[in-house]
Amino acid sequence: MPAHRARPLAVDRDPQQAMHLLLTGLAALIVTSILVLVGFFVIADKRREAASAAAPVLAPSTIGSRSADPQPLTRQEVFPSQQIELVAGASPYRITVTHVDTDCTRAATGELATLLAGNGCDQIVRATMTAPYGGYRVTAGIFNLADDAGAAEAAERAGSLIENGRGGFAAIGALGTFTPTTTPLAQAGWRSRGHYLLYCLISRPDGGVVADDDPYAGRITADLVEQYLSDKVIATRSRHA
Repeated sequence: MPAHRARPLAVDRDPQQAMHLLLTGLAALIVTSILVLVGFFVIADKRREAASAAAPVLAPSTIGSRSADPQPLTRQEVFPSQQIELVAGASPYRITVTHVDTDCTRAATGELATLLAGNGCDQIVRATMTAPYGGYRVTAGIFNLADDAGAAEAAERAGSLIENGRGGFAAIGALGTFTPTTTPLAQAGWRSRGHYLLYCLISRPDGGVVADDDPYAGRITADLVEQYLSDKVIATRSRHA
């Protein structure tokens, strides 16, 4: 019975043939990489299109000023229950206190309070709550200003006022505690939408400083300011105004 031999390694292959095989393999790899990248960008575009289609469309004309949108905000409209559940089945933000006030300077301090009052702010609806991760404590709410220009100005100037210790947002029950020389422990997030200024003020459960790159703070701001207050509460008002 003949012996079976292992197939010898092709060490004596023609160099030109070897180079041809190498270049063919590289070409196949490049083509495969291009196809993968094309597929990635196609999927990414589809996801962006889906997100854009799902995002609520605001009507700027209806929320551009309080004269066009005269009905005051209500506690039921902004915080209708004792929790905010952004994703079905996920742990919610648990609300402990809600408050409605016609004096906006009770929810802001220093020059920011003056700026809000000067731009016709006549209402603040806010709540304190505990975040579902990290145990972070949050005050979030909506200032009702006279028009979108005033709200945009407040949003634009808030950063420099907070950074320079000249003003900031206040938690419920913290009236009168502003000290210009004190480095704030909490981190604030905010944006304007129509004639409203939306904000949140985030504190650590241990009382420590909330760093600029704190991952919990960034997520809380996105959840409450962007997704809940803007894309849900104000978007709903825009459609019904």
